[in-house]
Amino acid sequence: MTTEDIKADMIDRIMALQDDQGCWFDLKEGDKYYDELQWHHYVPKYKSTLWTLILLADLEVDPKTPELIQPLEIVTQQFLNQEHGIFTIGKSHFPIPCLNGNMLYLHHYFQSDSDALMNRVVDFFWEYQRFDDGDFITPKEFPYHKNQSCYGKHTCYWGVVKLLKGLSFIPAEKRSDKAKLLLQRCIDFVLKHEVCYSSHSPSEFLHPKISQLTFPNMYRGDFLEILWLLKREHVVVPQMQRAIDLLKEKMDQDGTFPLESPIGNLAIPIGKGEKGRALVTHRARMVLEEII
Repeated sequence: MTTEDIKADMIDRIMALQDDQGCWFDLKEGDKYYDELQWHHYVPKYKSTLWTLILLADLEVDPKTPELIQPLEIVTQQFLNQEHGIFTIGKSHFPIPCLNGNMLYLHHYFQSDSDALMNRVVDFFWEYQRFDDGDFITPKEFPYHKNQSCYGKHTCYWGVVKLLKGLSFIPAEKRSDKAKLLLQRCIDFVLKHEVCYSSHSPSEFLHPKISQLTFPNMYRGDFLEILWLLKREHVVVPQMQRAIDLLKEKMDQDGTFPLESPIGNLAIPIGKGEKGRALVTHRARMVLEEII
């Protein structure tokens, strides 16, 4: 099967799993977290509606698929904090940049008519997003409220990468000045870390998972996703070279790339076999053909 055949087959199988509302694997009475409404459509990871929409977008589903309008609206209403104009899962990890980056990604990938709402998200994170590298003391006050998971001494790298992803999918003609500035801050932060390395111990990876080829990318990114996003923004700088060399080292003799760290519990499995290898290879070739 070609990569396009694999993607089309997966998309068809995922779409066949939609419930009457167009959602996937919604919590039912008796399930863990059923009584905690903030977790609906977020759990079970990674096959509930939020994550399945991300999987479909990463598979490059037709963004104008009509059956995807309702589930996107449902997760939007589920996670939207009307007071602050951002997306939350209650008080947990507020303000949570990875969720907001993913929602920016989904709305702009699926070309929803939600520009005003998306601009509120951008404006909030333009004002409050941190880019600390080991020296921040998390305050008790709004908006951080001692949230050390996202805003500890070192700003959560995954959150920055997801914001980068969401901002990258805003069409150039729709990017406000704040969106452009926030996007550049995200780019500068990942380049400070040479995509996937510790800025304090440059021979070490930021996180063991970041060096492993992954698909799809949920709230965590891998170095390939970051290279792909930098490519989208036409960034070609020396700080990317070590990550590019790492990618080249992972290419097998037949020119393909392995899926090293599969995401478990998806709506449909991908695994390390033909499907996983094809999807990672597709993205890797996009990076190597365009950046180098």
